[in-house]
Amino acid sequence: MNTRIRFIAAVVSLSILFTAHPALAAAKPKPLSGVTASDLTTNLENRRWKCSKPQKAKADTTTFNCSSKDKTANVVVWGTNSRDITWITVNANSKISYGWPRFISTLPIDGVDPTAAQKWVTTALNSKASSSKVFGGVKFSVLIGSGITRTLTIAHKNTVQP
Repeated sequence: MNTRIRFIAAVVSLSILFTAHPALAAAKPKPLSGVTASDLTTNLENRRWKCSKPQKAKADTTTFNCSSKDKTANVVVWGTNSRDITWITVNANSKISYGWPRFISTLPIDGVDPTAAQKWVTTALNSKASSSKVFGGVKFSVLIGSGITRTLTIAHKNTVQP
């Protein structure tokens, strides 16, 4: 086989491998059913948060940010469009702002018991180590930063961070 034919065969083989193998192919993230971007922004704006309008982050991703009035907490939301949410990140930079991750954990996500999620998030926020827990196929993770900084992420358990 000459070099050109080997090169073409390799390109074809790799393209088949990446599209056929789920771990290697880029999967479209599954939306968090039960809550929409407009529900979340309305809830936060009613609590005097300031939210940006959804913007195109990549070809298949939109994002928007919201910040608390005192700037001690913020939320970053990703979705497949301006309505569907696929990933939520809540950053709390002071102990007083830990209430915001607890509040976000009670969103009406299908398959998630909001009371159990809030109870787990409350315990995880006060912990000294980062941890994760899955509720109804949705993964809640609390990352313990330096000092009192805490980050809550919410997404389906197999979703890769945007």
